[in-house]
Amino acid sequence: MVVYLLINAVFLLVLPLGQIAGNGNAAADVAQVLFGPFGGKIVTVGILVSVYGAINGYTMTGMRIPYAMALDQRLPFSRQLKKLSRTGVPFICGLIQLVIAIGMIFVGGFNTLTDMLIFVIWIFYVLTFVAVIILRHREPTMPRPYRTILYPIVPLIAILGGIYIVINTLMTQTVLALIGLGITLAGLPIYYYLERKYH
Repeated sequence: MVVYLLINAVFLLVLPLGQIAGNGNAAADVAQVLFGPFGGKIVTVGILVSVYGAINGYTMTGMRIPYAMALDQRLPFSRQLKKLSRTGVPFICGLIQLVIAIGMIFVGGFNTLTDMLIFVIWIFYVLTFVAVIILRHREPTMPRPYRTILYPIVPLIAILGGIYIVINTLMTQTVLALIGLGITLAGLPIYYYLERKYH
């Protein structure tokens, strides 16, 4: 958070606010002012490396989520989804992830997808923060290898901040937020059907 705030402070000190607002290349512009044309290119390359590194991580972990769910019979076609390649990669899950990603590329731009994602993912983040408090009361003797610093202040701040993000997104991007919520809720009938069938 400190690094993020410092970077934003540098942006505001180097560029006028008018050049920062709505500028998707503010980091490169700031680097160009500070270090010349070569500095702008270096920052752009650094951003690309960071983005592709994050995509690689999400791709490798993302395909293992449906695989783990398939092991517990939580998804349709679980028998196929839990198949592994010779090197232990859930390749069918990876192919499905690829098809969904290509479909999402044609649905809309980056901001459209992230606006849908942010609303839904922050609902789950808030539920996770609430779960920390609930579990502390319900199971006080449970072994905890990691303890929340300044409990309960940090979870409460996280809950309030998360609720603000959810409400703000719902108010400013209502249609996208509701579409994201609808896509998420569409999984409930499948979940309850499989729950009754296998559990």
